[in-house]
Amino acid sequence: MPANTKLYYDTNEVAEIVGCEPSALRFWEKKFPQLNPKRDARNRRRYTERDIEIIRKIMHQRDKQGRTIKGAREQMRRKEESQLLIQRLMRVRKFLVELQETL
Repeated sequence: MPANTKLYYDTNEVAEIVGCEPSALRFWEKKFPQLNPKRDARNRRRYTERDIEIIRKIMHQRDKQGRTIKGAREQMRRKEESQLLIQRLMRVRKFLVELQETL
């Protein structure tokens, strides 16, 4: 089954997809607020493609960038803040362009 046909993955599937231990996923969930898989009725974790992307970013920060958990968390937080700032600036720009067109 191709990866993008499923909406949710369990812990063991995700561990196999990204190449880590299931215990690492549970640990990172406590350390990274961005990683927050949903829970099913039986309280099992259900990861989405977005969660898997976050896990890959964490692993990249750790393995390729050599960052600690704290450093990776800080880097990801800064990147999120930067993206939010860019979105805000784009909205302001759009507003100003619209305002200029009405004048």
